[in-house]
Amino acid sequence: MGNNFKENLKELLDYEDMTIKELAFKTGISKRSIENYLGARASMPPADYACKIASVLNTSVEAMVYGSKSPVPSAEDIKILELLRQVSVADKSALLHIMESITR
Repeated sequence: MGNNFKENLKELLDYEDMTIKELAFKTGISKRSIENYLGARASMPPADYACKIASVLNTSVEAMVYGSKSPVPSAEDIKILELLRQVSVADKSALLHIMESITR
């Protein structure tokens, strides 16, 4: 991720394949405010807005401010990983093949 909130927000929007309008709707933050966080003057949002944005983008405020290699896994992702640990090696191979097929 980038070195500042603006760059990190842009990258996370791309990663989540989300538009500014969608983020505004999901957070309850005005589209104009979000555009201000992404604009040339790039202001920082208040803490409560930053928390809402981070939650919708599946990351932490700290990662949005300082950068992080990847978003925080969602509860659903964590559950999938927990279940995957219980699967045999042969079944993991089959699941990998299925997942590769459906993500192409």
